[in-house]
Amino acid sequence: MTAPEPRNSRPRVRRADFRLDVSEVVPLAGRFEIAASVVAPADIEERRGAPILCCLPGGFLSRSYFDLLIPGEPETESAASPRRFSFAEAMAARGFVTLAFDHLGVGESSRPEPIEGGYELGLEAIARANQRALELALERLGRGDEGLGLPALPDPRTIGVGHSMGSMLTVEQQALARPHRALVLFSFSTRGTPAFLDDAMREYANDPERLRREIGRLARRSMGSPYPERASDSEENRRAAFGVGTAPQAAEDALHAASTNLLAVGGLASMVPGGFAPAAEQVDVPVFMWVGDHDLHDDRHTRSELPRSPAVTTRILEDCWHCHFVANTREALWHETAEWLRETLAPH
Repeated sequence: MTAPEPRNSRPRVRRADFRLDVSEVVPLAGRFEIAASVVAPADIEERRGAPILCCLPGGFLSRSYFDLLIPGEPETESAASPRRFSFAEAMAARGFVTLAFDHLGVGESSRPEPIEGGYELGLEAIARANQRALELALERLGRGDEGLGLPALPDPRTIGVGHSMGSMLTVEQQALARPHRALVLFSFSTRGTPAFLDDAMREYANDPERLRREIGRLARRSMGSPYPERASDSEENRRAAFGVGTAPQAAEDALHAASTNLLAVGGLASMVPGGFAPAAEQVDVPVFMWVGDHDLHDDRHTRSELPRSPAVTTRILEDCWHCHFVANTREALWHETAEWLRETLAPH
């Protein structure tokens, strides 16, 4: 694995938050907004054509997962810190803009009223809402926003980035609208997590058409809510989704600060084998995948799951559990991801 470039100080960045009205593509009555965040290099005016990393979070995580900050630590501190966990800051230091979204019903994005309407939002509806949010966000960034301190970023090159459930929904969105030139997927697999399924869920394994047709009904029966809260902080719960292994306590604290409720239909589809297989089979752009050496699954079979992709590259991050950005080895991830993106985007 290539050694990361040294850094003597924490990267300085610009941050902005806004909301995007996606009501026109949501098949329910009411106003629906998706919350988004931008993290850009401080010298973004000098980086014309900076690629934009469009990020979707995994289960029980908000968009803040891509910009993890240690609770109570000043964002503007200039001293170097090995305890910094922000993917967005690390990529800004390497010339990339990060644009992260909360899924409908998750984090700071809108929920249906009454909440049971969430059972009617299937995978395609979620993908359409995320795609519309992306289009609106790129329009806003394209013309600039003085109030947010962002210059115009015209003609953006976008890369889809997802973690766990968010990597599946990134693939779903790419199959639907093909917005990105490449994908970076953390903990991606269409083979699900069978060990976490009950008997009712297992009935849908490798039958994605039935799963998609009945996913609202399955979520009602298995989850009890379209947006369930985390059940507990039990040892099993932490080990499965929020384990940090040998990382310091600050890593777990940062993850908990970024936690939120689950998007049930997305979580279920990512857990059931074959749930996202049809979308994965349509992806025709280069893909870079990361899994931790203590992740929920390994990197076997991933090439066969993306048969139309012209290039599938996989990496196993050592000393890493399911949430890669808090691993002690994360600097290698920052470096290799940036290098792969530069090489992949160079022909464009």
